[in-house]
Amino acid sequence: MRIAARSDQGKVRYNNEDCLAFDARLGIAVLADGMGGLNAGEVASATAVEAVMQHLVENTERLGQDEAGATLREALELANRRVYALSDSRREFNGMGTTVVVAVVNDGRFIAAHIGDSRAYRFRDGELARLTSDHSLVQQLVAQGILSAAEARRAPNRNIVTRAVGIEIDVECDLTEVDAVVGDLFLLCSDGLTDMLDDPVIATLCAEWIADDELAPLVDTLVDAALAAGGFDNVSVVALKT
Repeated sequence: MRIAARSDQGKVRYNNEDCLAFDARLGIAVLADGMGGLNAGEVASATAVEAVMQHLVENTERLGQDEAGATLREALELANRRVYALSDSRREFNGMGTTVVVAVVNDGRFIAAHIGDSRAYRFRDGELARLTSDHSLVQQLVAQGILSAAEARRAPNRNIVTRAVGIEIDVECDLTEVDAVVGDLFLLCSDGLTDMLDDPVIATLCAEWIADDELAPLVDTLVDAALAAGGFDNVSVVALKT
């Protein structure tokens, strides 16, 4: 398992509220995109990532078994409790929250859990497949047939999420499981990437680098392309290749 990652502040934001972590030996990665006033978004995302990684490392033996999905769910529940408790404990953190997407690649499977609009993708045989569905207002409108996918990309309220870690005392995550074969490329990314680059562009960039043994050039290419397209938000990408 090879993993590379990069997080960039972007061209507009005064700080970076994204946070990520990974362990190539265990085949795990997590990415969070925080929200909140002052530095609260940074605190929320860092707290969530720390909680998720702690739970996964402490339960490594369960990641290669049928309990992997349940373990990811537990990790997000732990992250939610910690962010919620911290938000409730200090006035400057009130209302903070974060999206989270976490994944494990093990035993020929890719399993992801997510809350919010940070995404997971799989690139295989020249095709990019989105593996997660955004927990966002515009995604609901698309599902209801009120907006087209193209209209959703331009909607002024496209960044309003309907679920986030730390906002409520309980939150539900979605689980996704697909097969993983040699050569598959998986991406975790914040909306700072997907707001700037649509899926066909991401697919084209992946196709240009899929044969490269090193993942860092692909990650840099994706982040740099998002920055060149405007970089209006923090941009974070984790790439995993089997």
